[in-house]
Amino acid sequence: MLPPFITLVDDPTVRTLRDEPLNGFYVYDEEGVKGQRTVLVEKGVLKGYLLSRRPVEGFLQSNGHGRSQGTRKPVARMANLIVESSKQVDDAELKKQLIAEAKRQGKPYGLIIRDITGGNTNTSSYGYQAFKGVPRMVYRVDVKTGQESLVRGVEIVGTPLSSINRIMSTGRKQGIFNGYCGAESGNVPVSTVAPAVLLQEIELQRTVEGKDRPPILLSPTAATTASDEVK
Repeated sequence: MLPPFITLVDDPTVRTLRDEPLNGFYVYDEEGVKGQRTVLVEKGVLKGYLLSRRPVEGFLQSNGHGRSQGTRKPVARMANLIVESSKQVDDAELKKQLIAEAKRQGKPYGLIIRDITGGNTNTSSYGYQAFKGVPRMVYRVDVKTGQESLVRGVEIVGTPLSSINRIMSTGRKQGIFNGYCGAESGNVPVSTVAPAVLLQEIELQRTVEGKDRPPILLSPTAATTASDEVK
């Protein structure tokens, strides 16, 4: 389900990485089961699942991932998701590969996404099985000059399997994201540790822009307040 150079693990037992605390650390989950390191994908092959006390076919015991907020019913949730790669290059080489792939596809530019504010997906079995990400810093890279220019007003959209199967290589440095994940059992603290990835293809769409116009005249209340302040 992933390129053979990618391995995914979820490990709630990792308290810090490079002296930075990880949000997803805990000793016991909300069902009283000790948190365990769980290999989800090994060299591209699906090996396991995040499990609570609710059994899954072929996996009859919890691996300490039954999580919830407050008094909500625990379900299997991530903790510290760690992406490992055996096909790593430095950032300069990653940019060269991006330009080379864009040229091969006959594209005038490639895109570098340097920061993302968040995103969402539907985890229900009857849902649409797609995701949306909200990037904060996107740069367009000219394939002829390598010059970068800022792009505004875009969102990342797609389906998980079609996107992750287009990973060509990864960077060397692992980035750390600490935040909260919301689902049916509430908001729980999580961390993601992953390198930069080079994708052969990614789908973007325009963000919805507000069409409201500013008022022509000031509000009478605002005008009165300003007059009182002058006095």
